Amino acid sequence: MVTPRCIVVRHGQTEWSKNGNFTGVSDIPLTQYGISQVHATANALFEDPEAPTYLDPNHVTYIFTSPRSRATHTKDIFLEHIPEKHRSQIKVIVDDDLREWEYGDYEGKLTHEIIALRKSRGLDQEKPWNIWRDGCENGETTEQVGCRLSHVIARIQHIHSIHLNQNKPCDILVFAHGHTLRYFSSLWFMSMFSSGIVQNKLVSTNFKPQTNYVGFQNITKEEAERDVPFVALEKFYYLNDNPWFMLDAGGVAALSYSHNKISEPSLMLSGIFNPRATK
Repeated sequence: MVTPRCIVVRHGQTEWSKNGNFTGVSDIPLTQYGISQVHATANALFEDPEAPTYLDPNHVTYIFTSPRSRATHTKDIFLEHIPEKHRSQIKVIVDDDLREWEYGDYEGKLTHEIIALRKSRGLDQEKPWNIWRDGCENGETTEQVGCRLSHVIARIQHIHSIHLNQNKPCDILVFAHGHTLRYFSSLWFMSMFSSGIVQNKLVSTNFKPQTNYVGFQNITKEEAERDVPFVALEKFYYLNDNPWFMLDAGGVAALSYSHNKISEPSLMLSGIFNPRATK
C-alpha cells in the first residue's frame, strides 16, 4: 500500500520575495533566477519519469494552485518536466483559498516598515507584532486564513481517503506562497494536538459553504465540484503564534499520514527525498 502524500511547493523567487517585501495580492512575476530555480527543482524530482526516484508522475492525481501568476508559473514549469502522456492525466484546480495572506496596509512593505507603521498608530504597546497572532490591518486575520486553509486541507484529505480506501497511490501537489504554505503545513498535523499554537473555533453560521475554484485543467468545473466537493466542517483551526517553519522560494516539503491512516496526518521529515532502493 502506498501512503498518499501532499507535496507543497513554494513559487520561485520574485523581486519582492528576494527583497523581503510582503507580497499578497500583488501579482509579481518570477525573476529569471526564480525560473531557473524551479526548473532545477522540477528536473531533480522528475529526472527520469520512466524510472522515478522521488516523484512518480503516475502517482500524481491532482495539482492545486493559488491563482497568483507566480504560483501558476511555477506549476507550469513543473508540468513541463512531466511527459505529456502523464501530464494529460493530472487534474489541475486553481483554488483561490490557496492565495497568499492578504496583507492589507502592509502590502509591499518590509518588516521594519510594518513595525514602524504599527508603532505610529499606537499598536503593540505590550508585545511586538506577530502576524500569526495579530494578522494585518485592513487585511486578513489569522482566523480568516486558518478557516480557508482548514477547508483546503479537508478537501485534499477527502481525495486521499478515497484513494487510500481503493489502495491506489495518490500524490497531490500544492503550489502556493510562503506564509500560506507554512500555515497550511502547520494545520496539516498540528491540529492533532489539543493545545499549543493551534486553536480551533466553530465555523460561523455566516460562512458561505462553497469551494473557491477559479480555474481548471484536465478537469471541468462540474467534475471538480463533484469529485473534490466542499467539505463541511463544524470547526476550523488557526494559529496564534509562529510555527517556526521555513520554506524558501522554490522550496518543496512533504506531508502525509502515519500508519496509512487519514486520522494521523504527519509531517515527513525526509521530505520527498526517500529514494527507492535499487536492485
